[in-house]
Amino acid sequence: MLQSRLKEFFSLTEDDKREVISMALAAAPSIDPTKLAVLVRTWLEVLSEFDPEQRMILFRIYIQQILAEPKSIQSLDFGSLTRTFTSLEGKQQERMIDSLHEVLFALPNRREMLRLIPEEAQRALKLKH
Repeated sequence: MLQSRLKEFFSLTEDDKREVISMALAAAPSIDPTKLAVLVRTWLEVLSEFDPEQRMILFRIYIQQILAEPKSIQSLDFGSLTRTFTSLEGKQQERMIDSLHEVLFALPNRREMLRLIPEEAQRALKLKH
């Protein structure tokens, strides 16, 4: 089901993609952290099988939306989300990290985004040693 939702997402217009991501960011803090971790893990597993270009599109829009509204991620449990990410298989983690790095390093304001990510998460994403 999630795979079909992601495929549907990539067929949307840029404005609709932004709206979907904005709504997801707004809803995430209200979801029970345990349920959110399960959802995020499934989402990451499915997304890791998509084309790198599609992952980069998704990450770019997420980053743009977060930078436009930094408070949208302030109440998230980054510890739980980081543990969820590190529980993925090595290849899945690599794919996600590679795509995220591509997007981040192409952004002129990447330092703003990095300031919003706790150190533990930055280390898990290989953004910090």
